[in-house]
Amino acid sequence: MYMSQSATPRAVLSVLKQQTTKALSSLQQEIVRRERELAMLKAEAARWMRALGTSGRRAGGAIGSLQGRKGKRPRLDWNAVLAELTPTFTAKDVAQKTGKPMEQVYAGVSRWVKDKKIKKTKDGYQRLVSGSTSNG
Repeated sequence: MYMSQSATPRAVLSVLKQQTTKALSSLQQEIVRRERELAMLKAEAARWMRALGTSGRRAGGAIGSLQGRKGKRPRLDWNAVLAELTPTFTAKDVAQKTGKPMEQVYAGVSRWVKDKKIKKTKDGYQRLVSGSTSNG
């Protein structure tokens, strides 16, 4: 009698674990699907803005109001900065080129690493892509 009672909770836990794994997998697939859809929508919005000759900040609406920056300097094009750097560089080189504080430089460099545009080396960073990094 005790054996069947102890086996039942294990069986229940096993079933719950399977169901949880299946639900998690389904959620992860849904996240990937929606991220792809979002990327496509962002690309389409960018194409429309280029067609209008505007940036997201000047176009008004939701895209412009999300960032709400004050000041007159245009947003820095990090891809253009990367294209202008030597094949190997340091964060200090990026800071000198952009005039940005190191916190922002490290955020930009981290994004490049995440996007596999550069890799960390012993002496700094190395570009992985060449040519048209400013296409975007």
